[in-house]
Amino acid sequence: MSTNFLERELTLEQKIGQLFLVAMDGTTLSSDYREHFSRYKLGNFIFFVRNLADYKAIRELSDSLQSVVKESSGVPAFISVDQEGGMVTRVYSGATHFPSNMAVTASGTGSVGRMGEMVGKELRALGINLNHAPTVDVNNNPDNPVIGIRSYGDDPDVVAKMGVAYIQGLQKNGVMANAKHFPGHGDTNQDSHLDLPRVDHGMVRLNSIELVPFKAAITNANGTDSIMTAHIIFKAIDSELPATLSRKILTDYLREELKFEGIVITDCMTMNAIKTYYTTEKGCVMALKAGADILCLNATPEIQANCYNAVLEAVKSGEIPMDDINVKVNRILKYKKKYNLDSTADQPMEKYPEHEALSDEISTKSITLVKGDKDLLPLAGKKVFIISPKPSGTIVDDIIEQKSFCKKAHAEFGGDCNFAEISTNPDESEIKTVLSEAEGFDIVLYATYNAILNHGQIHLFDALKSAGKQVVNVSLRVPYDISKLQGADCYIAAYEYTERAVDNAIKALAGKLHFTGTLPVKL
Repeated sequence: MSTNFLERELTLEQKIGQLFLVAMDGTTLSSDYREHFSRYKLGNFIFFVRNLADYKAIRELSDSLQSVVKESSGVPAFISVDQEGGMVTRVYSGATHFPSNMAVTASGTGSVGRMGEMVGKELRALGINLNHAPTVDVNNNPDNPVIGIRSYGDDPDVVAKMGVAYIQGLQKNGVMANAKHFPGHGDTNQDSHLDLPRVDHGMVRLNSIELVPFKAAITNANGTDSIMTAHIIFKAIDSELPATLSRKILTDYLREELKFEGIVITDCMTMNAIKTYYTTEKGCVMALKAGADILCLNATPEIQANCYNAVLEAVKSGEIPMDDINVKVNRILKYKKKYNLDSTADQPMEKYPEHEALSDEISTKSITLVKGDKDLLPLAGKKVFIISPKPSGTIVDDIIEQKSFCKKAHAEFGGDCNFAEISTNPDESEIKTVLSEAEGFDIVLYATYNAILNHGQIHLFDALKSAGKQVVNVSLRVPYDISKLQGADCYIAAYEYTERAVDNAIKALAGKLHFTGTLPVKL
């Protein structure tokens, strides 16, 4: 594939294809998808767990997609993934599973730059050249349902420092970073996947908190080469349209005031914040008019085709000026050349013990004792009843089974203990059953998962305390659960329901490792 694609004269259809970053089903490229991608000259792709098998299969899929775009436009593709770490990890086989951003901050290791380098090295070897990370939202709202541990914390300066270090590490090894979600998703109590959030703060507040990490990422000499937009209304800049669709935000503010020269990528255009209020097809046209360069579409081929045709018609009718399309395409091609996207074939696929060692170090040092009763800990040798939500998520069943907190803790603490796995939001009947099973146990080890948002877990905690139990609580996602569990005798923050975090939290509870983590947020 020629690296002189900047000099190619693309057709209108090929140019439109460069503006899309689309998803697919399956772990191999089917003939139907090959025909679809070729027909619409689609130029960029995003992987989800459903696409990712072992590292060899991932690499083969990446190469297959590159062959399609080579044939259809002669321009290599951005192939992307959300490999944030922690609970938002797509590649499990063939890449190191690093902890979440909040756990990285809690660990105090200062290793975020090294971590970015390692992630970049692994992804590039898989043929992935764009990572939708880091999340540089400042999470200062405990009720935020979607960011939480994906953030480095609630201190904007810390988030900025960590985010820039990760960006530099990632891009150093040939993977473009995608700082998200501009102008900031940290202070919302709605999930833009489900609804259209608003941030009503004035510019003084936005400049002192939300915008700090993005400004740092933009102005740094080796800063981020792409930014992802938020489907959120920011009243101080545009009181009517979400950032993704707002020219005031993406062009007047991001481009002209902040002087960002990189690629602007939308969050997924099928999320309800766009689909419900504007429709995905109209939203795609509006986003390009606002200043976005690439439209992210986790959608069926039919929806992809509808969006492509909507954009094509908007260009032909003059609604989107051809000059604007040329500017966007030239910007995309510039960064594709910068990242030398057709050089992945010589990247080795290896397993790196030093990467696993760093991940384990971060996880081990992140486990935080927020509140402790010295007479209760460690739990080794004590008769304990263990409760935790059933592990769930988008990952494969065998990985889910491997990380079950209840089963791992029961194996550690022995036959005198017992356990109950609960639903994420237990009802009165389930709570009654668990209380009955916990009879005869004075100590309860209770792992919660976003209890602050799932009140059934709080009701169970209250019932346990009313029954006179001593409760050792472990939060397996946001550390804010303690605000609703004030009566806990011990409270440990583990930051994520992942196998490594579960193992290290249990070791700490058993007295096999020290609690060294520090809270990255104010409680």
